[in-house]
Amino acid sequence: MSIERPSYSVFNRSGLAALSDLESGAWREDFAFLEKAQVDFLSKEASFRSAGYKWPADALHAWSRVWEYPYVYHHLKEWRGLLPDGATPRVLDMGSGVTFFPFVVARLGCHVTCADIDPVCMEDLGRAIGHVPQSPGSVDVLLTDGRNLPFDRSSLDAIYCISVLEHVPDFEHAVAGMARVLRPGGMLLLTVDVDLKDPEDIDRHKRLQAALDDHFAYAAPDRSVHPSDLLTMNNGPYPAKHREGGRLAAYAVKHHVLKALTGEKKQLGLEHLELAVQGFCLRKR
Repeated sequence: MSIERPSYSVFNRSGLAALSDLESGAWREDFAFLEKAQVDFLSKEASFRSAGYKWPADALHAWSRVWEYPYVYHHLKEWRGLLPDGATPRVLDMGSGVTFFPFVVARLGCHVTCADIDPVCMEDLGRAIGHVPQSPGSVDVLLTDGRNLPFDRSSLDAIYCISVLEHVPDFEHAVAGMARVLRPGGMLLLTVDVDLKDPEDIDRHKRLQAALDDHFAYAAPDRSVHPSDLLTMNNGPYPAKHREGGRLAAYAVKHHVLKALTGEKKQLGLEHLELAVQGFCLRKR
């Protein structure tokens, strides 16, 4: 099924995030809604969060998440609105961590499976399910090895993956796996960071786009952003560098934890990064 766009929004595209997106009414409305959802989620944190959780608790107020969560939520909300009222589409949150977001998606009327390679995340999220509202949808958890998705072919209606795939060494395998489990016409919402200063990372990004092209078509058109309007890790409302000491915040945590979990040994000179973030709204061919 093709995804029609009934109304204009700055998010009705694929492509790099723009600073000007954060000045739009569409962003303000969705960000305010998501911010309230995160406040409600974190108010219950004592009932599910363990000392072993390594990720930032404030998922929304990070340099890229300030754009990524509204971008993904916008597309999921429009997509769900085109489905029959009585349907309960199956949605996969790939590399979920423990955040408010799958519960927001469930409340659109979806069954959301949160998959992660970190057992601590799955334990904490499993407890959160007992305390955070999900109706009319539902949330469950799945501990995975990060390589093979244990779903039947064409069994899922949508997948979203927020700033995870760029950290996965064998991303071509992951893309093929997502294509296998999505039904024809199913939606893939993907956001990935790209280091504008690293030729190796830019080449990897090109290979990721080629892998996506093998299985998916654009459901929202791929549009360019003027270089002066790019949202980067240093120029948004929540820059990635702490003011004190100049150390990177959430990206550093995610990068090193994911490298440890996947066994990749390469380390990145985080102080030399210049990250931008790209969103893809795709459908399976």
